[in-house]
Amino acid sequence: MTVLIPLNLNESPYPPLPSVAAALHEWVRNANRYPEFVPDTLRGRVADHLGVPGDWVSVGAGATGLAYQVLQAFCPPGGRMLTAVPTFDGYPILADLAGVQVDAVPLRADGGTDLVAMAAAIRAETRVVVLCSPHNPTGSVISEPELHRFLARVPRDVVVILDQAYFEFADYTPDLHLLLLHHPNVVALRTFSKAHGLAALRVGYAVGAVQLISKVRRFEVPFAVGSAASLAVPAALAATDALRQRVRTVRDERIRLQANLADIGITSLPSQANHVFVPTERPQQLAGDLVAGGVAAKVCATPGALRGVRITVGDTAATDSVIAALIEDQSVSA
Repeated sequence: MTVLIPLNLNESPYPPLPSVAAALHEWVRNANRYPEFVPDTLRGRVADHLGVPGDWVSVGAGATGLAYQVLQAFCPPGGRMLTAVPTFDGYPILADLAGVQVDAVPLRADGGTDLVAMAAAIRAETRVVVLCSPHNPTGSVISEPELHRFLARVPRDVVVILDQAYFEFADYTPDLHLLLLHHPNVVALRTFSKAHGLAALRVGYAVGAVQLISKVRRFEVPFAVGSAASLAVPAALAATDALRQRVRTVRDERIRLQANLADIGITSLPSQANHVFVPTERPQQLAGDLVAGGVAAKVCATPGALRGVRITVGDTAATDSVIAALIEDQSVSA
């Protein structure tokens, strides 16, 4: 059975940083013990790292689990969630679990979020709006001025999820403190699954004004954040220099991947994430060519929306495999 290079889930190609691995080794000796009932200690470590009060933070089972908590807190069954498409597959699944209706606005042809159309699509029943920056799957970002202009048009009783799962890879990130000060209806979601390479631990955090986060925290599940995550996250937060170097390595490889794609006549959209998006009207064929070359990638084929293939940035060998698989391909729209 052929084992494909996994470039379909936006995982880090690298194992945990050495200091984080050491913390996990220590955890193994105590795996017979329950974690903290609710993650108050870890919440405090995250809050200290961000320079915000502890009651501005909720910690949960990855950004996905926290997004579900937000829907549970603010979007009753029959309410509506607004998002751009294509987007992270988890959002429509979570909406279905919560009994929430989804309104979708297609991305622009350049992969960016159409904020004018998003603002116009907010209706009286809209309870939650989802913005991803950098966006999954295209890697586009929303600039700070654009973000503030959009949020000024959103009613204050509508909660805006700002999904920042890939913010470490971006050239710039909106000032979180300023954002939350001026827009108390915003909750930022972040994860340790991407840049930190801790996807298997399922841990992330939400940051927002206390009146918003207090409601999100009502849906924290006891024991949901395992003791492995509780040990690994402080070590990950402390390893700033090592993380910065790892992120730089991924960004350099992203540049190399996009340059090599361009060299063989394949257009990819500008990206500030750990993945690149190749627009094509035949995404299944392109993904099939990659599979034939030993690479798994993500097909994005939402009806009526931008179509293409998302390729995670891996290591040098992974990039070489992608290019080798596509070098004879004729299925991509240039």
